[in-house]
Amino acid sequence: RVARDLVKDPSYGVDLDESALLFGMLNLSVADASINCWNDKYHFDFWRPRQAIREADADGNRKTEPDSSWTALLTAPYPEHPSGHMCQDGALLTVLRSFFGRDKISFSVTSSQFGGETRDFERFSEPLKEIVEARIWAGLHFRTADVQGAELGENVANFAMENYFQPLG
Repeated sequence: RVARDLVKDPSYGVDLDESALLFGMLNLSVADASINCWNDKYHFDFWRPRQAIREADADGNRKTEPDSSWTALLTAPYPEHPSGHMCQDGALLTVLRSFFGRDKISFSVTSSQFGGETRDFERFSEPLKEIVEARIWAGLHFRTADVQGAELGENVANFAMENYFQPLG
């Protein structure tokens, strides 16, 4: 939705051909980032905070103790590392920043999960910081999974833009 809103905004002067390019870049980058991310998830097969905290006595570190009563706000039935959400958002926001040629652009994101809650941002780099924190606070990820997921998405998007979206002729 953010990309649709930005290309419809006349102040950016994005024509139909440029819109097609942008959406091609977004979709290919997110698809490639997702493939790489899920490959890594099952390669590393890392436990989530829910398992790590409840089963801390099985981590090989005598200084950690389990807390069997701890529960996460969000859970997922697949490996933790890297964060799939961050792989995808890292790719999306990298493409948007590159396409528009700058980080500073105002936009809003409305949550479909939390009753239409809207967040306003002044830069493409801002949402990643919030999403990292939110996924840690929810008990879904460790920080490393979020940070490295965002980096993976950014790297994949940069590779795609450098290698796949070149002028013809």
